[in-house]
Amino acid sequence: MQLASLASQAALDDASMPATEVDTLAVIRLFSDSVQTWKSPFGGSNNPPESVARRIGANPTHRIYSNAGGTEPLHVMAELLQAIARGEKQCALLTGAEAIASQRFALRNGFEDDWREEFNLPFENREYRQRFVSQEEISCGLTMPVRSYAAIENVQAHQMGHDLRQHRQYMAKLMAPFSEVAANNPFSRSSVSYTEQELAETSSDNYAISLPYSKRLVAQDAVNQSAALLLTSVGNARRLRVNPAKWVYVESYAEGFDQYLSQRIDPGRSAAMERVLTAAMDRSGASCSDMDLIDIYSCFPCAVHAACKILGLPTDGSVPLTVTGGLPFFGGPGNNYTMHALAEMVVRLRSDPSRALVTANGGILSKHAAAILTTDSHRAASMDWSGKGVIAVDCADIPLRAYAAKPQQGSIVSYTVVARRDKPDIGMVLAETPNRERFLASSTESQITEWMTEKNPIGRGINVRLSNERQVFNFQEQ
Repeated sequence: MQLASLASQAALDDASMPATEVDTLAVIRLFSDSVQTWKSPFGGSNNPPESVARRIGANPTHRIYSNAGGTEPLHVMAELLQAIARGEKQCALLTGAEAIASQRFALRNGFEDDWREEFNLPFENREYRQRFVSQEEISCGLTMPVRSYAAIENVQAHQMGHDLRQHRQYMAKLMAPFSEVAANNPFSRSSVSYTEQELAETSSDNYAISLPYSKRLVAQDAVNQSAALLLTSVGNARRLRVNPAKWVYVESYAEGFDQYLSQRIDPGRSAAMERVLTAAMDRSGASCSDMDLIDIYSCFPCAVHAACKILGLPTDGSVPLTVTGGLPFFGGPGNNYTMHALAEMVVRLRSDPSRALVTANGGILSKHAAAILTTDSHRAASMDWSGKGVIAVDCADIPLRAYAAKPQQGSIVSYTVVARRDKPDIGMVLAETPNRERFLASSTESQITEWMTEKNPIGRGINVRLSNERQVFNFQEQ
């Protein structure tokens, strides 16, 4: 909360605005309050918006603690802009932070601390979280994002005709430019610029996690980072005498939600992502060639690849795809990364008036959002913020595969192998029956997991049996 307050005060100072003008204060949900794995043993605030308000001297009439997910900074920003456009609010402060690096450092070194803060004040606590994984995926063990995204990655690799070595090289080439940007960003968790080879090769500090991923290719959450945005109307900005040279507009926005990964027709892509990115572009009458700055949400390489394929962007480094350095190198501050991308875009757009695209996703390529920012008020005037249904894209009709009730055999659609102590530990597969119903299964047999780390099993036939309420597979004879 102290980190969030520092960023919030910096935003207020930048606008020469007193905190008393803030009528709404929203905080993006902390990872420690989102997922049990990240729960803080030191406690935390029972009212994060009030923790920030007290530190900066604000007295908002509306305090919001957001839902979980990587799209939340964009979603809450759009929601607050709508409320401002309808005259329901005047000035909103949106902030978020993570201190996971401090938390883990304290735990490693046996430190004890008390981070608890308690306030007896009302706030809107959005505890409801949409499920990103199905019960079938949970039963198989395909629950952690690094496993689920690995399954997406392996479908993409198969579609590109890559073997494991070729695809690791592809991922390294895609992500190395992100590393270079992060190395020159003073707010990054890492100041190291990795070469393609350093990203492609596994080592003691780039160890295997879930095939094909190693540590350096995935989002890094051990950060101490915060960011904040001030949102208001042009009329109110004039009243407060905020320098017009600092104004940045949201020209276009869209968001949407996809089916469970295991039920998508093509697990290598997200139909909702395509609809959202297309809608954001269409609403501004623009294409990627009109964007001077781009930041693609980069929790895993497959997320970048999927967005680039939709937007027609090259993945060879010839077009910069990040302004921060991305989640594996700049850092992945829980649900709050996209606010850092927005803040960096504002700084850059002020010094070089132009247009910028920021994308986000949450869950397992599940929730999607995209915003186009501009310094041109005429372009921004085309976005209608007054209606309640203008931001969401209808994704309810996206087709899906049904689950098989009691599968006995099928063929592999995607897979991953989870490593433990640098050795294959468990193989997981997404498969399809002859009548195209989906199911998930796993195996801990070393002969199977070792084969899966050396050869691509997609398309291979498997038999399935139930063991201790889990579906276990073995390969059919070839």
